Amino acid sequence: MRIYLGVPDYFSPLELGKEWLFELTCKHQPRTGAILMNGGELFVRATGDSMPLEDGVRPMGFLLAMGLEIKGKVVVIKRGRWGGNPSDPRYAETARMHGESRQLSVPPSISEAYYHRFDGMIIPKYCTIGIGGRMLPYPTISWQVWETYLERFRGYKKKYLPWLEERIPGIRHPGKLTPWINFRMFLYAPGTAGKEGDAFFVKNHIQDGVIYHVHDGDVENMRILADPAEAIDRYCEHVLLEKEGRFDFMPYTQEWRP
Repeated sequence: MRIYLGVPDYFSPLELGKEWLFELTCKHQPRTGAILMNGGELFVRATGDSMPLEDGVRPMGFLLAMGLEIKGKVVVIKRGRWGGNPSDPRYAETARMHGESRQLSVPPSISEAYYHRFDGMIIPKYCTIGIGGRMLPYPTISWQVWETYLERFRGYKKKYLPWLEERIPGIRHPGKLTPWINFRMFLYAPGTAGKEGDAFFVKNHIQDGVIYHVHDGDVENMRILADPAEAIDRYCEHVLLEKEGRFDFMPYTQEWRP
């Protein structure tokens, strides 16, 4: 097996197979794991892209994406470069170098299932693969910060930013450019009929595995997931199998008492 350090490591999954790639998903998220295992074979797609150099020369490069087909749709499986995935032998060295491991903010069952041997999943809306597709636990690089989520609400800076600070000590990062990187959304389930949907956040500065739930934009009645492994497994099954209706997370939540 040849590993190229400058591109995502899709060579390992292609060589080791779906059994290796989804082993921990099947262990911790059995419904979702079974659907992935019963899907199509893994494939890698390369699309052309221009990469500018400092001298103005623009050699042709490629964007790579790995995925599989489930019920006639593509599910993209993201991975980091060799050494950048928690399952890689060199990951401990890489994590120390970069000083951040966002996947540790979710409970271990979720982390191992979706962020250990791969880095989240995407269902692309279009034939081109971007950073969207947040219906499934999505790549850590795309976890949306609290302030960006709040931009849909009028007057949020005076209302909801201090509201969260009062309830989670230290949540505001001292850096002026990125004050809300400590509270990020890793999953968003769209709503229906004009509803906001279900947004799920985790802390990055205290990685205790608590998942916060905002239902239909009701920030002030934020809840937490009481059984995150069961809730997310059943939700991903609902999405991947395209079951009718909106998934109801409420039975898997409980009141948050800061």
